[in-house]
Amino acid sequence: MTAFPDPDEFVFVPALERHFEEILLELHALGRERFVDAPDALSLPGGDYDERGWKYFTLFGSDARCAENRRACPRTARACMLVPGLVNAGFSLFLPGTRLAAHRGELAGTLRCHLPLIVPRGDVGIRSGDEIRRWERGRALLFDDSREHTAWNLAESERVVLLVTFRA
Repeated sequence: MTAFPDPDEFVFVPALERHFEEILLELHALGRERFVDAPDALSLPGGDYDERGWKYFTLFGSDARCAENRRACPRTARACMLVPGLVNAGFSLFLPGTRLAAHRGELAGTLRCHLPLIVPRGDVGIRSGDEIRRWERGRALLFDDSREHTAWNLAESERVVLLVTFRA
């Protein structure tokens, strides 16, 4: 399987993309204070990465805030439920200067779907294996979470995607 599977091969992608505008409206209605440090983010910078700017607003998963957060974003929650095999989902925010260390996901047999909501101009991207991709607002990007990957936002403003993990 390629590092970045073709989104057209997944039946839920067009429906998720159709909900882009309403998801974006719910994102804008949230206060940034509702975002917390991403659960996998390292608290200290090191080497060529700095994960302190990775913030997350959980919608599905094991976090106790999920039900309350879904009430704040009911349309986004319904859009996420269109994804077969949903494992977890939420808004993933990278502040300017955020660089994730290369890593592999801990959930075997899963893929990640990013629906880009806010994509600044500048050096913003994701690498999986040897392939680099850039997010396009409203266009889903999928990748194999079990492959080594990294992402960064070296632009001057934040990047936000709806991150959905699902069983492949």
